[in-house]
Amino acid sequence: MAWNSDDKKTETKRTGPGKVVEVRGPGKDVAGVKSDRDLGGGMEMLEMDFLLSVVENTKGDDKNDVTMRKLVFNELIRREEVDAIDSNSLKVYTVDEDHLYGKNIQCEAMKKLTERTTRKS
Repeated sequence: MAWNSDDKKTETKRTGPGKVVEVRGPGKDVAGVKSDRDLGGGMEMLEMDFLLSVVENTKGDDKNDVTMRKLVFNELIRREEVDAIDSNSLKVYTVDEDHLYGKNIQCEAMKKLTERTTRKS
């Protein structure tokens, strides 16, 4: 199958008539004056209690819930705080019966459970 320039589809984002969308760089206000808004902060702004409540609530397989759990688990991996997760929740991620979380999360959960088991022995 050959791709011609005529075959390419272009997508344009349409806004309402006369609607203007302003694009600003990080830390800049509309007039180019530095703003005091934190536009660079992300998941690190979330408190540990909130993150743990999300990742330890393993009930349900709603797509949005699973996505949030995956994002939060990966954030805890990045922060090196996987050890804060309850062992019962880590078991769910280790077994991953419905293949919801992926091998990386499964592996990290298994590492932490193994580490806890060897400490008990």
